[in-house]
Amino acid sequence: MKVIYYDSEYELGKHKIRKVWAEFMGINEPDVPSGCSVLELDETYNRKLAQALATNSQEIDDLPDKLYVDNDGNLRKTEDDSVVTINPNPQKESYKLSQIYGLTHEQLDTYIDNNMTDLQSAREIMRKALHVILWLVKQTKLDE
Repeated sequence: MKVIYYDSEYELGKHKIRKVWAEFMGINEPDVPSGCSVLELDETYNRKLAQALATNSQEIDDLPDKLYVDNDGNLRKTEDDSVVTINPNPQKESYKLSQIYGLTHEQLDTYIDNNMTDLQSAREIMRKALHVILWLVKQTKLDE
């Protein structure tokens, strides 16, 4: 699910949600307009939150938005300014190996050169790589 919100504040520290997109809505994923940012969450692990976001603005009833995004990119409730808990996808979180997630190929080569200095460190890097390969095989069902 993608929550597209305005970069500009409508009140101090509050960014209005412009549009919400999720696969369950059955519409094409929109482009992010200029002057907007995106907050992503996994709708499978945040079903109630996804439903609340889908009905965030009730323009028919002239009700204020129920949720907004703060300056730190947190989703907050309008009624009491409390932070909304977003449950991470545990599979994605386990996949994100903190030291190497997001590196380019060149940066990964440098990481390997700097950190694979002996047999023990080589085993650790190999262990992490094989965990990722196993996860990918299971996710893509290549083993079937």
